[in-house]
Amino acid sequence: MLFDPVGGTDDSDGHRSRQYGHQPRNSLRFRRRNGRSAAGVSPGDVDTVFLSHLHQNHVGWNLTQTGGSPTFPSARYVFHQADWEIFRTPKDQEIFGLTFWEETLAPLESHGVIDFLAGEHALTSEITAIPTPGHTPGSMSLAVVSSGERAYIMGDVFHGPAQVTEPEWVFSFDAEPVVAVQTRTGMLERSESENATLAICHHSGFGKVMRAEGRRYCLGI
Repeated sequence: MLFDPVGGTDDSDGHRSRQYGHQPRNSLRFRRRNGRSAAGVSPGDVDTVFLSHLHQNHVGWNLTQTGGSPTFPSARYVFHQADWEIFRTPKDQEIFGLTFWEETLAPLESHGVIDFLAGEHALTSEITAIPTPGHTPGSMSLAVVSSGERAYIMGDVFHGPAQVTEPEWVFSFDAEPVVAVQTRTGMLERSESENATLAICHHSGFGKVMRAEGRRYCLGI
């Protein structure tokens, strides 16, 4: 399973990755060598591509640079239907760019590889997709439970560790700011009570929610 195929095929110099807060080395262009990733996984090995939401910097490698076929030919592309219905409208295509829709999203439908979600859904015995709306109406995260440990892999619930301490801080691209704050606060309370590991897309590495002098922080592990 792959979580969010990031910036895309035209990110050869890493500009888009840096623009959206990613390190260029995390782009698939920088990670893949001879058709295989640093982890030894080829695109054909991936059976599920989970899209936390449909912003351009999270879906760029959905399709190949030439031919427009799915980059991961054996995979189902899984995401919340609410985002699809919003981003397919002319208004949102104008905001985010028509080519973005045509180059990274629309062909998935014609290839018949989309599985829409409408709410919480178990993807495997250990991985569950959970709604975390606010950044977009259809934003989702992954809850992972394995060997008695828990982790949450999140798209843009947080845009950096500062929002762990100040969850009421709103990112300019949050579509529903009030809902985003509610989601962020709820995920912090949930993660802290469960001692869960957090993976935040726009912040490298993994962390846990810790308290110091009554304030929450994300401590890297």
